[in-house]
Amino acid sequence: MKLFTIFQPYEVTNTYLLHQDGERNAVIVDPGRFDLNLLNLVEDHDLYISHVLLTHSHINHIRGIPTLMKIYDAEIYSMKSTIFDFKTHLITEETTFELPGMHVRSIPVPGHSDDSVIYIIENMLFTGDTLMAGYTGQTAGLSEQKAMTALIRRKIFGLEGEYLLLPGHGSPSTLSAEKKSNLLLQE
Repeated sequence: MKLFTIFQPYEVTNTYLLHQDGERNAVIVDPGRFDLNLLNLVEDHDLYISHVLLTHSHINHIRGIPTLMKIYDAEIYSMKSTIFDFKTHLITEETTFELPGMHVRSIPVPGHSDDSVIYIIENMLFTGDTLMAGYTGQTAGLSEQKAMTALIRRKIFGLEGEYLLLPGHGSPSTLSAEKKSNLLLQE
């Protein structure tokens, strides 16, 4: 599996592009902006964006979709039924599905937003704004924070094995590091 991390300075977000070796179809996670640099990365590697995974629908994580969809006929996965008038594969519960060369598990973890979802592909956790290196995403209030924290502890911290944590903002981390040192998730 090849993974490219694209820092989007205009949006101050991370976008991820991944594909299986030998597979032309690629998956993009949270296209905050689809600019010339990202297009060149895709084209230079002779890839075709066939799927989009959205961790949530905040504008700084989805702004690139209209441009992306003018170039590629991609399928979008989200907990919202439409994004910029594009119909999505609606995620309503924890589920697994297949994309070109990869097995994806989606785990809804509402809190930061009502449509927050984490994706697991191999040993990678695409966490959006739910879980980041050393902290969690903001919520509307204390009760929402407690509910989201409980979901993270149960659904994410309960995962077996080691995972690379790939957040919507900031540096990557690992699941074991977050279990040990994320102060917002300590009991």
